[in-house]
Amino acid sequence: MKPGRIAAWAIAAVAVPGLAACSGTSSGSSPASSASSSAAGTSSPAQSQASGQQASSQPAGQGQTAGPGRLTRPGAHLAFGGPATVGWVPPSQDTGTGAHHGIKLRITVVSIQKGTMADFRNVELNGNERNSTPYYVQLRVTALSSTPPPKDSDPAITFTAIDDRGQKQQSITFLGTFSRCDDPMPPKQFVSGKTYESCLAYLIPGGGSIQKVQWDNGPAAANEVTPYFDRPIVWG
Repeated sequence: MKPGRIAAWAIAAVAVPGLAACSGTSSGSSPASSASSSAAGTSSPAQSQASGQQASSQPAGQGQTAGPGRLTRPGAHLAFGGPATVGWVPPSQDTGTGAHHGIKLRITVVSIQKGTMADFRNVELNGNERNSTPYYVQLRVTALSSTPPPKDSDPAITFTAIDDRGQKQQSITFLGTFSRCDDPMPPKQFVSGKTYESCLAYLIPGGGSIQKVQWDNGPAAANEVTPYFDRPIVWG
């Protein structure tokens, strides 16, 4: 389990030793049983556009970045595979009212993939969860700074998935290894030039789908929120 990943957790029973699913819930809701997502809303979702296809990797559109060595502009829309340069402010440093500069990273949403419930054959799910649709977001993160992140901090979990109803979805994580969608911690001494790949897993109810992924973290002036909060970088 990644420490500090989600505010609320629930540990599920499993069919094989060593693997359990944990889930996070949205603010103000109670923890669900194993591997539930935090979708809120029951309106009829549009038909999934992912439909089992891995999103193709394409270069970012023109005019999306502010230039070499600078951060990608707030509100940029990128194709899958398009990199963005960001200043990541770890949760442990996002305190007080002073300015926040962030740790420089190059981040990429590689793809959104639709899974099947067979992927969860070794995880015990409740009835609602068994009727959900798995989605996986593949990510790539590269350090561009000589400053390592704080211990047990993972920039990959800063990404937010948005479903076909425009709702934010909470990723799930596992005790043990979930081979279909592994989400390792950053490598030790995660400094300039080092890269790792991660995957975020979701269970979307009601036939819904993950349509896009966004990043809303970034530097902020004193007594202000980051401009990325209102204008996130979006893939999809």
